[in-house]
Amino acid sequence: MTDDTFAIELGARIRELRKIKGVSQLELAYDMDMSMNTISGIELGKISPKIETLNKIATKLEIDIGDLFDFSVQPSKDKLVRKKVEEISRKLMTHNKEFIDVVEDSIDNLISVYQLGKDNAKNKRLSNHRI
Repeated sequence: MTDDTFAIELGARIRELRKIKGVSQLELAYDMDMSMNTISGIELGKISPKIETLNKIATKLEIDIGDLFDFSVQPSKDKLVRKKVEEISRKLMTHNKEFIDVVEDSIDNLISVYQLGKDNAKNKRLSNHRI
């Protein structure tokens, strides 16, 4: 991964997490004593932030700094899906960790059931074609 690609992915991840947490660029900039242009530049990958800045961003977003570097989770390109995920995330912010853990387990179960159903339907279609 090139430096430019890394900066773009880091910026996109910061933007994604900021939106999920319901924090505006203006609010983040104000709390960090930076300009909105600087925050925008970081999110667009045009400015490479120092580690202290990344630590401040993580603190403001109430996440571990390592979460900023988790590029394995690709956000949906579908704006409606992203908006719905952000809405759900804002609703969950008012609950305690125990409740969030229950919700997370439920989501994992739903995804497993959904995936199993998709796999079964695919297998059925394939077996119908073999006949």
